[in-house]
Amino acid sequence: MEIQITSRRNKASQTLQDTITAELTKMEKFFDKITSAHVILDSEHVEKTVEITMSTQGRQVVAFAKAESIGKAIDEALAKTERQLKKLNQKIKSHKPA
Repeated sequence: MEIQITSRRNKASQTLQDTITAELTKMEKFFDKITSAHVILDSEHVEKTVEITMSTQGRQVVAFAKAESIGKAIDEALAKTERQLKKLNQKIKSHKPA
């Protein structure tokens, strides 16, 4: 899986990037056909926003989260991504051809 991390208005530390990369690689256990992931970290005045876009075969999963700290925003966005990947995997497995 190709992972790209973009940081706006702020520079993301290497440890933060490593943590994000580790968490995103764990997402492959929920859906194994992930081709790429793009994470956008944005630090405005007080609110921190995180947007995660994951491309799978034929579909795209997008999660967006806002919080007061970047850690909370990342955790919320990862939780949303996890739910969406589980739902997508369940839809594919329960699909029965006519």
